[in-house]
Amino acid sequence: MEIIPRPCFKTLTDFKRLDPDTLDYELSVVVDFLDICPPSSQPVESYLLVKQFLANHAEPTRYNNYRACTERLLLWSLLVAKKPITRLVEVDVQGFMDFCTSPLESWITSKNCKRFTTGKRPSADKFNPEWRPFYLRQPAAEENGERISFLASKAVLALQMSVTANFFSYLHDNDRIAVNPAYRLHRAGFYAPSLPVHTGDNVFTDQEFAVLMSTLSELADGDVKQERTLLMIASIYYLRLQPSEIDQFGQNLTFSALRLTADGSYDLAEDQFPGKSAWKIHPDFVENYVNRYRERFGRAWIPLEDDHTSLLGKNRGSDSVSSGYARFLFRNACQHVIDKLSEDGCVVSPDSGFRTASLFWLRETSMHRSARVLTMDNVIGLGRRSNAENLYQRFFAWRDEWVSWSQGRKPR
Repeated sequence: MEIIPRPCFKTLTDFKRLDPDTLDYELSVVVDFLDICPPSSQPVESYLLVKQFLANHAEPTRYNNYRACTERLLLWSLLVAKKPITRLVEVDVQGFMDFCTSPLESWITSKNCKRFTTGKRPSADKFNPEWRPFYLRQPAAEENGERISFLASKAVLALQMSVTANFFSYLHDNDRIAVNPAYRLHRAGFYAPSLPVHTGDNVFTDQEFAVLMSTLSELADGDVKQERTLLMIASIYYLRLQPSEIDQFGQNLTFSALRLTADGSYDLAEDQFPGKSAWKIHPDFVENYVNRYRERFGRAWIPLEDDHTSLLGKNRGSDSVSSGYARFLFRNACQHVIDKLSEDGCVVSPDSGFRTASLFWLRETSMHRSARVLTMDNVIGLGRRSNAENLYQRFFAWRDEWVSWSQGRKPR
């Protein structure tokens, strides 16, 4: 049976009468509510920590906002995560902020109502049954009669993130937790309305990327020289190469540098490319593109670790392509796609990615796909030479766009 979230704290005047370290003088309904919360969440201990934090902010200018934000966190920890508030980690804070963006219907009220109904004595106060942690200010229905879903504003989320980070900072400073799980999310500024937010642009959709690679494969089937272009573009995509890395690593990026790992993915040889965790190459790259090339040119009999064929090589000579020439080949590939689609009767719009994309799109598209299945820490690790805060913003943008696409909504 679902437990309805209830208010935990009264007005500032009433709050100041409480003992921050005990349940003395608490309303009996609050104590009873804590008693029915999942024991795994350590409700009393979590509640007291929030109360101690609020005691430091028991000022008229701050109390109401801090109360609302920390109370939501407390209730979510008790009833949704069912974990002690001190056991919440970064992924939990992400989940909490997602929840605040669009909470359950049972957590939302359309009325701005009091928290408690007063009795003749303070001990007789009861919960207002209409109170909920989130208040939907918009009308309850659209023109077609369907209820409007709650979607928190950027300002509300910014305040929630700020107070949440402040609360965990308080726990960290008082040695209640070893790591502030909200620190990196808050520092990233993703929820801050005053900072620019990465929109998840500059990526091919799944369909666009599939058309790009299938077109290149068909070209290579008919012209062996196109095998090099196909392998180069696949290499940039699967290795998530920045243009500058093509110039930096090109000569050493060979088939022999690929190393199969225990989880089935590939990394690059540690002696040539320190920091293997920054690569994590999907096995499709070797199975569909490296092996294709090796079979086409009669090199499949050579063990992969002994095949020194360049991933970014030219059709002639042993040198690797420059980033400038890679851009030229990529634009030619996009033009081939446009020509093929036009021949098939499709209209390629002026703002299509095939007309506007740069070489950087290959890396962004690969990172976008990684954000669907990997944790934020893993995606951050793949972002070599990228600003961490920018990567946090991009991770959320990529993830949110994937949710939109998977639910049938048009991406931004």
